[in-house]
Amino acid sequence: MIWITDTHRPAPPTWSLTGQMLLWPDGSPTHVRQQPFEPVGTGWEATAKVSRSARDGSRWLSLRLRLEADVRTEWEQTAVNERTRAADQLESYLRLREWHDDDLGVLYLK
Repeated sequence: MIWITDTHRPAPPTWSLTGQMLLWPDGSPTHVRQQPFEPVGTGWEATAKVSRSARDGSRWLSLRLRLEADVRTEWEQTAVNERTRAADQLESYLRLREWHDDDLGVLYLK
């Protein structure tokens, strides 16, 4: 973990889910676009968008990915591939139910 000396906190994660393809519950594909992580509270948050096929093309739904410092530390200690773990969790999140709103809320990565 790289530490930023002026704030005494680790640097934000550098990985991104941009370009990742996942599946909706009905089997249709979704593509991910993610902004960089920014410090928020005791962790980091990144804004992301996922595509959803619609009758007239595709629409983009937004969400926030939240990663707490203790979760990141646990992932590093157990040599977890952070991008893969986050992608798996996002796909599970999308499969929870059919989304009809343009804001999918916050996914707290674990």
